[in-house]
Amino acid sequence: MKKICIILSFIGLIIMNAKAEDKPKPIKSDLTDVTVFMSGAQLSRTGTVFLNPGTTQVVFEELSPNIIATSIQASGKGDFTILSVLHQFNYNKSLTKSKEVLALEDSLEKIQAQIDYQTGVQTVYTQEAAMILANQVLGGANTGVKIQDLKDAADFFRTRLSEIKFKQIEIIATLKKLNERYARNSNQLTTLNAKNSKASSEIVVTVSSKIAANAIVSINYLISTGGWTPSYDLRAVDINSPISLNYKANVYQSSGEDWKNVKLKLSTGNPTQSGSKPVLNPWYLTFYTAYTYNYENNRPSATVSESKKMEADKAGAANDIYTTNANTSAIYTQQVETQTNVEFDISIPYTIHSDGKLNTVEIQTYSLPATYQYYCVPKLDKDAFLLAKITGWDKYNLLNGEVNLFFEGTYVGKSYLDTRTTRDTLDISLGRDKNIVITRTKQNEFSSSAFVGLNKKEIFSYEISVRNKKKQAIDIMIEDQYPISSDKDIEVERIESTGAAYNETTGKLTWQFKLGPNTTSKKYILKYSVKYPKSKTVILN
Repeated sequence: MKKICIILSFIGLIIMNAKAEDKPKPIKSDLTDVTVFMSGAQLSRTGTVFLNPGTTQVVFEELSPNIIATSIQASGKGDFTILSVLHQFNYNKSLTKSKEVLALEDSLEKIQAQIDYQTGVQTVYTQEAAMILANQVLGGANTGVKIQDLKDAADFFRTRLSEIKFKQIEIIATLKKLNERYARNSNQLTTLNAKNSKASSEIVVTVSSKIAANAIVSINYLISTGGWTPSYDLRAVDINSPISLNYKANVYQSSGEDWKNVKLKLSTGNPTQSGSKPVLNPWYLTFYTAYTYNYENNRPSATVSESKKMEADKAGAANDIYTTNANTSAIYTQQVETQTNVEFDISIPYTIHSDGKLNTVEIQTYSLPATYQYYCVPKLDKDAFLLAKITGWDKYNLLNGEVNLFFEGTYVGKSYLDTRTTRDTLDISLGRDKNIVITRTKQNEFSSSAFVGLNKKEIFSYEISVRNKKKQAIDIMIEDQYPISSDKDIEVERIESTGAAYNETTGKLTWQFKLGPNTTSKKYILKYSVKYPKSKTVILN
């Protein structure tokens, strides 16, 4: 009997040990590296665990709920074999969404639907304008065009293109308001979600070991709620110095887990974007039918009458004791160009909290050659604007982004760096300079209005005066224009434009010259006449 009890106890101990081995073994891991993409981020974790002989399930707990399961990879160091990797949620830590969160999510969905609709309409108008412009040719190679047909076609092109342009302006204004609303609601939702705990993720790695030993297990995975956006600080000390361009990354994340003292790597890649090559399908032409939007039924409907169709288309140091400037993270950043992307490897650790807020990381500093020129269109604005004409910017792997402008140590405003331009010289406005005084005055004694037979002839004369009150010489460019006739009954005569370069296509006049320091006014004359039937009205101002 005693032997039986001992045997049963031994069997029970074996069963308990087997059940203990079946239960996943938690592993304490450290977040070691984070690669932040333009959208999304890849996280790497490593931990040490003791493995008994046989099969063991190792679980990484309290991970972000925003893990993309297909991105998970596992590796390790030690005498063991990785059998499988499993992603799962721990719902014991989840909370029900609040009414405020649900309302914000519903609002964002509706705003996004409106944005998609407006964007779609904008695309239709753009395509229609392109179609009109692509079909301007009248008649054939050996066939003339009647004057009336030409006039009718010109009227149609002008009217329709004007309508399309006005509609596009309205859509842009609407999209701006919608995007602002979306951004406000999205920021509020991000803040609320950061405060509430969600269901956490777990990654279970099943391993097999022949011996009992310590093992190092590593995982990396992609999360969707993070990324970075580029921005720039452009600084000009004076008009005789090169431009300093500070390349910055605005890093954000709301993954549910803080990134504490981790090594950051920034990548220009976007793993959430499709990598499939595009396929060019046949292009079939058909007749265009305008649509209006039925808000009640929430679907587009074809118009019936022509009238409805027309409507539907419409910091400085305070004390001298500091003799050196503080360093930035740019000097700890190494730029690496891979086959398809550019990576910025930052050697100092960073902490990025899971609150959705932007954390600015300076990644590169460039010194770019620049020339400076003043620019003014006195017909539109009497102030002169200082332009920095930057060369060499296209050598660097820059992305589209907002630019903060500083001149002579003072913040002068914002601009936008559009890296899609094909020009090798980038023009950046550094703001207004009140020391350049420019006037455009109508010379009444040389201007007149008179009737000539069935026509009315008006003569306009303007004096453009430029004065430099600065202590150094400047380069300046002044632009004005002659009107261009779009009707055979309107005749424009160019009378005088003292030394200006003239563009026949645009009617633009350009004066480009140097102006010495503290100069007296330099003057230019612009004079022209317009003759048109006196029974009609032409807007000339």
